[in-house]
Amino acid sequence: MKLLLINPNTTEAMTRSMAEEARRFASPSTEIVAVTAAFGPQYIANRVEAAIAGHAVLDAIARHAEGCDAAIVSAFGDPGLAAAREYANIPVVGIAESAMLTAWMLGRRYSIVCLTSRLRIWYQECAREHGLDGRLASVRALDVPIPDIVQAKDQFRAALVAECMRAIDEDEAEVIVFGGGPLAGLARESAAEIPVPTLDGVSCAVRMAESLVALNPRIPTRGSFARPGPKPAIGLSPELMRFFDGG
Repeated sequence: MKLLLINPNTTEAMTRSMAEEARRFASPSTEIVAVTAAFGPQYIANRVEAAIAGHAVLDAIARHAEGCDAAIVSAFGDPGLAAAREYANIPVVGIAESAMLTAWMLGRRYSIVCLTSRLRIWYQECAREHGLDGRLASVRALDVPIPDIVQAKDQFRAALVAECMRAIDEDEAEVIVFGGGPLAGLARESAAEIPVPTLDGVSCAVRMAESLVALNPRIPTRGSFARPGPKPAIGLSPELMRFFDGG
């Protein structure tokens, strides 16, 4: 099995970190093909950047999905996920939706812990859009500048764990989801310090993707995720242009 892991951010170090975590949880026979967005922001922290990242996700699928069995949108908030499902002929999962779905199976209420307040609002909207906000106890965020997104997980580890404990004590969270690609691995690394299950979107998405491939669902030809027909377009990459040409 081959899974395409797409980092919609343009930070290569983040791609390497997420790919390493993905390979920790992938089955021995699963190959992780990790790619970084060809354009866009260093990391996604608001709706504008998420919109650009959605285009980058589609472009990455057009360039790299051939030969892959499923794709993972590896940015919390799942930019471009619905469009990618409409476009791709393989299952596509997002790390936010995968973590939230898993949280539903592990506890009555879950909380998301993330790095910045702008992410907090976006993640609340993401849970609502996925229909998974019914058990969302809270989204807790740090209120500090993030000088280096690559070092943020280690630099703010203690503060993030403290927010997890507040979510448990004050919000009655029974599962903690670490929100954001830069925090990949923290759920595993801090599990012994936090008295409830901790989840990482990357590892959850890998397992979700493997399960969907094994189930072998048919490609829809009706409904909102059936692939649209061709139409004229300009200004896109040659690979993405093939979609509009009916390729």
